[in-house]
Amino acid sequence: MQNRKYQVFISSTYSDLVEERKKVLDVLLMADCIPAGMEAFVATDVEQFEVIKKVIDLCDYYILIIGQRYGSINPDTGISYTEMEYDYAIKNKIPVLVFVLDEQIVLPDDKKENEPDKVERLKAFREKALTNRLCSIWKNTDELVGKVAVSIMTAKETIERPGWQRGTDFDEASLRRTIMKLKEENENLKVKLNDSIETVHSFTEIKNVAFENYDVKIDYHYTPAGSYRRSGSIEKKLPEIFKVIATQMMDVSLTESAISDAIKSKYASITGCMVYFNDSQQIKIILNQLRALGLIYSSWSENAGKLYWGLTIKGRRYRDEMIVVKENMMSVDNTEE
Repeated sequence: MQNRKYQVFISSTYSDLVEERKKVLDVLLMADCIPAGMEAFVATDVEQFEVIKKVIDLCDYYILIIGQRYGSINPDTGISYTEMEYDYAIKNKIPVLVFVLDEQIVLPDDKKENEPDKVERLKAFREKALTNRLCSIWKNTDELVGKVAVSIMTAKETIERPGWQRGTDFDEASLRRTIMKLKEENENLKVKLNDSIETVHSFTEIKNVAFENYDVKIDYHYTPAGSYRRSGSIEKKLPEIFKVIATQMMDVSLTESAISDAIKSKYASITGCMVYFNDSQQIKIILNQLRALGLIYSSWSENAGKLYWGLTIKGRRYRDEMIVVKENMMSVDNTEE
C-alpha cells in the first residue's frame, strides 16, 4: 500500500561512524522509512541488548554498517554487540542490507582498531557479513549514502514486509465486517466447546446416581412487613426440581443465583417478601447431583467472572419429555357401518 511505512534498524559501531549514521538516517527519512536503532539504542551491556532485540523484532529491514572498529565485546559471548545484533537479525529472518567500508581506506587511529585481538575479530566479522547477498562496499560517506538509498528502495520493492500503516487508512466498513465474522466464529466455537464438554461428561457419568426417588427438601425463611420471621419448606422429587431449572434454562446458561430465583418463584413466592434459603449449600448440592446425572454441565466465564450452568444434550432430552405437549393417540374405528 502507498501509505505503508517501513521500519529500518541501523546497526554499527558508534563513535567512529557518527556522521555516517546521521546521513543514513536522513536518507531513510527521505525514503519514507522509520529509522530505529539509533544512538539511544547503541548496545553497551546485556540489558540494553535485550531492549535492542525487541526493537529489531519490530523492524522490516536491518542495515549493518561496518567501518574499521569492532566495538564493545560481550564478556559472555566473546563477540561484539554489533555482531550480536547482526546474528540476531539473520536468525529471525529480518532482511539484512550490509555496507562494508573498503579495507584499503586509511582512517585516523581513533576510527580503527589497534588491539590485535579485535582486529582479528573484525576481519572475521567482515568476511561473514560479505557473504550476505545484499552487500555493498563503500569508500566514503557520499558513496555510502547513495548505496543505502538505492538498496532500501530496491528492498521495499522486492522483499515484501508487513510495514506500518495508520489506523485511519483502513476501511471501517471492512473492519466491521471482519469483527462481525470473528464474533460469529467465536459463537460457533463456543457451541462446539459445549458439545465437547457434554461428550466428556457422557464418558465420566457416575453410576447409580439417584434421580426419580431423590426427595429434595429446601428450608427457607422470610419476614413479612411488620411481622416476625416465618419459615417454610419445599419438598419435591428431584425430577420436579430439574423440570423447573431446565424450563428456565431453555437454550441459555444460568448462574446459581438465577437458578435459586427460579425455584423460589415456582415454589416459595411470597408476595412482598424476600425469600432466603436456610442452607446456602443446598442449591449447590442439587446442581452437583444433576451434573453427576449428566443432565447439566458447568462452565466458567472469564469475562463475567462467574460460573454458569447449562443443559447437556441428555438434559434437553429429559426436559422435552417433561414439558413438550404431545398429540393424543386417537383410536380409529375402521368397522363398516
